[in-house]
Amino acid sequence: MLATVQANVFTDSFAAQGPYFASFQELRERYGHELMYLGFILLLLIAHLVGKRHNEVLAKSTMAAMLPLFRANFSRVGDNGAELAIDAPHEYIIYLTGRRHVSTVHGLIKMKPRQDLIRTVFTFFSSQLTAWFSFSPTKGRIASVSSLDSVKVISEASRDFWFEALVKAVSWLDYFIVSDQPMHKPETLPTQPYAKRISLSFRLPHAKNAREIIPLIEALIACLDGLAENCHVSTVIKSKISKAREEASKEIGKAAQAEKARELEEKRLREKREQEKNLSPEAQRKLAAKEEKRALKKRQKAVTKKA
Repeated sequence: MLATVQANVFTDSFAAQGPYFASFQELRERYGHELMYLGFILLLLIAHLVGKRHNEVLAKSTMAAMLPLFRANFSRVGDNGAELAIDAPHEYIIYLTGRRHVSTVHGLIKMKPRQDLIRTVFTFFSSQLTAWFSFSPTKGRIASVSSLDSVKVISEASRDFWFEALVKAVSWLDYFIVSDQPMHKPETLPTQPYAKRISLSFRLPHAKNAREIIPLIEALIACLDGLAENCHVSTVIKSKISKAREEASKEIGKAAQAEKARELEEKRLREKREQEKNLSPEAQRKLAAKEEKRALKKRQKAVTKKA
């Protein structure tokens, strides 16, 4: 009996101290904003976990489909013991080396930032893999930028296989570029030739269909040796490429000279200001008057020429 009375007293005391809501409507009216903020935070957290997991599965499935080909054709796959390095929840890095004619291969699997719900809403590109194959230095060869329809740089032994594979996987291909020019416009003229490079980009299918892009990788690996040895273009195309490169070199040279002149002018002005600081007040007034007369003469000459 005593225990029952004590339990009732404890229950009444807790009920008196704790909040009591007769209905959910009352709870929403009192803590509506807090519940909304909490729900939004939970939504972001769930989207982060689900999106991160989705990207991880897609990247690993794509790498798993390509891994047998990479291991069979390159002596080193990955770096620091990791075959696929994570750079961000939506970006994974591929590194390959150890093959004849090929110096290094850098690949980037870039997906939608599904771990960030807000960024995902404003992201319109699809998940894709971009790979850059850098060739070892060779003599007497040239490279060209070619469209998919006109690429003619593959040896006879692998040409049929190459185009057949492209037909199978063409729906995923974004571009295929062969070039010995830098990816970004340089600010200075190069001291030595740039390395030849293949740039290949294709969209990623769903994780369960990752093997659909295998023909692209197979065709590319099959043509690497022939590409390094038999990359030629016609005389007309070669002339156009040389002319375009000469014009680009002149433009880069002019920009470099203008930048150097600007730096020299800034240096001269700094030295001039330092010298003026060390002058006496009287000398500074004379110098200011002299500069004013010089500026006036320049304006008069400009007016005379205009007239």
